[in-house]
Amino acid sequence: MWKRAFTLFILIIMLLGAGCLDALTPPAAVPPVIVPVGGAGPGYPMVYTFPFEGGEETIRIDIDPAVYAGAKAADRRLRLYKDLSREEWIPIYYQAFADDPHQEPFYADLIAALHEIRDRKGLDDDRYLELITAFVQSIPYWTDDSIIEPKFPIATFGDGAGDCDDKSLLLAALLAREDYKVALFYFGDETHMAVGVGSAGCHYKNTTYAYIEATNTSYVGIPPLALSHGTPLASDPLVIPIGGGSRYYTACDQIRVIDHALSASRARAEALMPVLDVRARELEAKKERIDSLGARMATLSRTGEISDYNRLVPEYNQEARDYNDMLETYNALLKESRTAVDIYNYLITHAHDRPGSYLRARADPGG
Repeated sequence: MWKRAFTLFILIIMLLGAGCLDALTPPAAVPPVIVPVGGAGPGYPMVYTFPFEGGEETIRIDIDPAVYAGAKAADRRLRLYKDLSREEWIPIYYQAFADDPHQEPFYADLIAALHEIRDRKGLDDDRYLELITAFVQSIPYWTDDSIIEPKFPIATFGDGAGDCDDKSLLLAALLAREDYKVALFYFGDETHMAVGVGSAGCHYKNTTYAYIEATNTSYVGIPPLALSHGTPLASDPLVIPIGGGSRYYTACDQIRVIDHALSASRARAEALMPVLDVRARELEAKKERIDSLGARMATLSRTGEISDYNRLVPEYNQEARDYNDMLETYNALLKESRTAVDIYNYLITHAHDRPGSYLRARADPGG
């Protein structure tokens, strides 16, 4: 298909060049475009309910069936007419998905719904960015290994599902249209995509952007330790600018407190697990020793061997005191472990509520 398109284009150039018109120069690359499909049927509402801060929010908008059908039917391959490097053609390709003009009414309707929530809750720029992020992250993650091309954002919204590049494209496109400085992070080695937002801190690696994982609910500015299949993000991403707006993410001081509490609570819980296991075995062994002594003393009491019985009493009492001391230490460690697990579980499950998580992280006695 690539050869056929290229040969046809060269033929057109040769024919035009034979007359009085100037010869045409082919573009370096032709990215995918949406061609609306007429008669695609009436519009239908899409409804999303997602957690945000202390409650839930709902977004309901209609999408244009002609544009949605065109996005679904589009040839989503890139046509190259020159030998471009990956640093040249990858941005052309992904920017085309975010910026196809037929999607602008869809973006406008979705942003209007987000504005209603923003204005009702009185959100500042940071919390508004987190609202948009929480919405996109709530869209179910779904991938098909047989499909390698990304979707247009209107298709991701209309399908109600998408993979890493699908959801990242939607999030980046929305943030760009709300005047945030935003880019896509393309990880070729790990076959992954995420979003970067300009920030006053919490920069990802050597970029000026804070990392946003679009596939699941997570904090702005805290990259994952590993992807869902266990692969760490080791490579430096190719940064693909999507929007050069003036809004930046400024809550990085709070994000650092949350990140520290997450790391500290996880590390403490992991460190205490083997200690608790050893202490539990020691308690079990001590309890067996006490039970054995108690059985011997009961036998001596029944047989009237009082002197031997009395000889074992001090040993039994010492074993019992040691057991109680060991149990007290074990329970203190167990409480500390449960506190660490509780704070970690709370923070990891409340990434949609950065202000609340910050207050919880500050109150963490182990942080």
